[in-house]
Amino acid sequence: MTSLLDELLRGLSDPVILFGHFTYFLLIASMLMRRMVTLRILAVASGLAKIVYRAFFVLDPVSVLWETIFVLVNVVQLLIIWYYEYHHRFDEEHQHFADNMPDTVDRSAIKRLLDLADLERLEPGKTLTNEGEAVPQLVYIADGIVKVEHGDRVVAICGPGDYIGELSFLSGNAASATATVVKPTRALVFDQAKLTAAIGNDAQLRRTLESALNKNLAGKLTRSNDQAPINQPA
Repeated sequence: MTSLLDELLRGLSDPVILFGHFTYFLLIASMLMRRMVTLRILAVASGLAKIVYRAFFVLDPVSVLWETIFVLVNVVQLLIIWYYEYHHRFDEEHQHFADNMPDTVDRSAIKRLLDLADLERLEPGKTLTNEGEAVPQLVYIADGIVKVEHGDRVVAICGPGDYIGELSFLSGNAASATATVVKPTRALVFDQAKLTAAIGNDAQLRRTLESALNKNLAGKLTRSNDQAPINQPA
């Protein structure tokens, strides 16, 4: 064991051996990446470095062959990812919506969800929900500010990335607060009846929406714990 450790320590002063360690460092780093594109890029870099190492420093034709296959597979996967993302581009408001989705959500599901939304420009004074009344729409704020009032008290200020009417959508109950547009607002508006029907026939779409609403509710809860008065979602 001591001789093995000594050999490893001596290898740290050898540039060739250090380069060999570097190839494996890149591979391990790729496994730590959450974004698939970054993972694939680092995997390709690791594979290319190993090809150089095995072809010119430690001759091993078998490793060169399989590292080449490894690189090609990852390059193909990168091309598939880029092609997929190219065909699922979003405009500014839709991109904002997509960026606020959890990282695990599939872009195709986001696109199907966006197909159910209408982009609307809302002027100050527009009421989105009325306390005690049914909520026909689920609203995603892309830009602007909406205040939420319970009785005579302002309980929340909602901005880009927030939903209005999500609790009513999830529970089926009437609005627990009144939401009013304060500044000119751009919003994605979903008809609740159509949205309910769509997610009832599409499990992936339902999971996508639930992930988005849960993320937003968690964010509102965090803000409510940090601010006074306590904010509650509409």
